[in-house]
Amino acid sequence: MNKEKRFFIHFISLFSLFYFGCASRSVLPTDENEPFLIQTKAKIKNDNESNTVKIEIALLPKKAIRLEITASLGISVATVLLTPNEIRYALHSTKQFGVGPFNEKTLYPIFKKNIDPRILWRIINNQSMSGLNLKCTNDSDLKPVLCESSDGTKIKWTYEAPPMKRIDLISNRFEMNWLFRDQSLLTTSQTETFVLLKPENYQVINIK
Repeated sequence: MNKEKRFFIHFISLFSLFYFGCASRSVLPTDENEPFLIQTKAKIKNDNESNTVKIEIALLPKKAIRLEITASLGISVATVLLTPNEIRYALHSTKQFGVGPFNEKTLYPIFKKNIDPRILWRIINNQSMSGLNLKCTNDSDLKPVLCESSDGTKIKWTYEAPPMKRIDLISNRFEMNWLFRDQSLLTTSQTETFVLLKPENYQVINIK
């Protein structure tokens, strides 16, 4: 067997291992109470500032969401915990810990933009956007493809093979291009993820 043929066979073997290894990471939950991880990446443009962050989402469907937001070089930016009626977040650069109810200004310290946390809750839980004062267009499967608010805010969905999709949030001089990629099931030992306590030496901010 000549060198070129051996190289080709070796390449195909490595490619197959890589492809099927990557494919096996994406797991669609079979139980609506089953917690899982979603790996996402977002490019956020705010005025003239642009940043790319990794957002790892731990989801307990319809009950709790935890976001671990990490900047380039693995720098931890924030940890956010959402439940149906409350938000908690730890801003690691400023050592601030916020607790309070959902409202449009809640997420400003994290994104430098007022984003209604109910929108993020519905997007991550794959829920209808009805009741949020949005005018929406759905596809033939009744999944949203475009929602607009009276102030000009737009949310666009681009779907690929589940769980992959892209969400674009556009508002005034703010734009967030959010790519949802791999999914994997959470182990039992990881379910304490859905508790977020104030880290030591962090300043408490009561959200009103």
